[in-house]
Amino acid sequence: MTKKKFFLQGTLLTLVSLFLRITNMGYRSYLSQTIGSKGMGLYQLIFSVFMLTVTLSTSGISLAVTRMVTAAIASGKGRTVRSVVAKCFGFCLSISLTIALCLFFLADFAADVFLGDPQAAPCLRILGVGLPFMSLCTCMKGYFLAVDESLNTAVSDTLEQILTIAATVFFFWNYAPESIETACLAAMAASTLGEAVSFLTSWTAYRRSLRRNTPPEREKSQGVLRGLSHIALPCTLSSAARSMLNTGENLLIPRELQRFGLGYSDALSQYGLLQGMAMPMLYFPSSFLTSFASLLIPKIAKERELSHKKAVAYISGRAVQAALCFGMFFSALFLAFGDSWGQAFYHSDSAGAYLRVLAPLVPLTYLDVVVDNLLKGLDEQFNSMKYNFTDSLIRVILVLCLLRFWGMESYVGILFFSTIFNASLSLHRLIKVSELRLSLGRHVFLPALCAGAAVSLSGLLLRGLVIPNHFLLVFVQTGLSGAIFAGACLAVKWLGEHSEEQSSRAEGH
Repeated sequence: MTKKKFFLQGTLLTLVSLFLRITNMGYRSYLSQTIGSKGMGLYQLIFSVFMLTVTLSTSGISLAVTRMVTAAIASGKGRTVRSVVAKCFGFCLSISLTIALCLFFLADFAADVFLGDPQAAPCLRILGVGLPFMSLCTCMKGYFLAVDESLNTAVSDTLEQILTIAATVFFFWNYAPESIETACLAAMAASTLGEAVSFLTSWTAYRRSLRRNTPPEREKSQGVLRGLSHIALPCTLSSAARSMLNTGENLLIPRELQRFGLGYSDALSQYGLLQGMAMPMLYFPSSFLTSFASLLIPKIAKERELSHKKAVAYISGRAVQAALCFGMFFSALFLAFGDSWGQAFYHSDSAGAYLRVLAPLVPLTYLDVVVDNLLKGLDEQFNSMKYNFTDSLIRVILVLCLLRFWGMESYVGILFFSTIFNASLSLHRLIKVSELRLSLGRHVFLPALCAGAAVSLSGLLLRGLVIPNHFLLVFVQTGLSGAIFAGACLAVKWLGEHSEEQSSRAEGH
């Protein structure tokens, strides 16, 4: 992939990802106003259980398909691509159907024991119908990434999002759910419908892509099962273990809050405020990073296969620098204007307050997104999953030990410890395997200084300006702060290059 094509495709994917994040935030805002923070808590808990089944059905498959298809094309074995993907399809379909059937028959048990709400069982059943569609889409996503056609995935994701939102609104308007359980069921049914349409769209694009990117002659692939075992199996096992811990953590939080002294509704509301509202806002800007980060996997994997160590170090260094700069800016922005975000998306001061408290975590959170993708491209997925699993295990233990005594304040502390712990291990491993060099002053302190100055100056310029619309206010605050931050970064870069040039001239004389 040429540099121009990389940035063009990354930009288009970022725009699509941004659209998806914005519509998802709007969708969550609509849900929160319709079913309240308690309903958002139940909605989040249902998805926590469902995501465990999704992990078992899909984890590691996309990466395995990407790596195996990339290797086949790079080694001149394009005739085996169809066979590689077809075998992965068969593997995914058998696994996902088995898990979907288990979810269907165990839904009553899971809803009663894990969710504490037997009426939520139909939600789990309807979500299970979408598992095979999601699993097959994951295979096609890996293929599209390998052949530089990730926009096909973006198109199907966009259609899925639009249809899910439209169907949810249709169900709410026409059937007016009378309880939060029936409201959640309507949202889950809409989600499953969206996944089915996403599969059909991806399948059509996949068939066309095969005719463009593979020769008419076909050849049976060898070693696909071995490749899945080497790449996908460690990811699946580690992700499944981590997903089980994450699901356990999410289910424990409301229960431990009740032991702390909160009622069921209040505990569910506090959980919904943090996990259902504040955390999506915190991750919202990362859509600018995730698209480019996913494109890094085949790019850095290719450089690794060719033993281009300097290229690996260069790509890793630039990616880490971009993630830190981006994270520093939004950390400062959330600290200064978090209340505006809470009002804009959820009409909630509490959600905004949580966002401001969690703002210092943003640089490491965004950095971890990029570092994980780089490690996957460098065949370090097992170490990455090992760190994630250890992190999740520690979080569950801390939730059990602390929440019943200190409530949500202790959970915020757990999030801080967890983020620092995970990002530190991952970054240390990346530095070791890629041989990149980081400067604390250039990569951390200077972006933090520029970000702090940008939001402070923006706050001074906007002081006294009355903007009644909260969305417009957030847009103005972000746009003005971003422009000042970009200008400050360019100025610092120019000064650094100018200083180096002057030093070189002095040494020459």
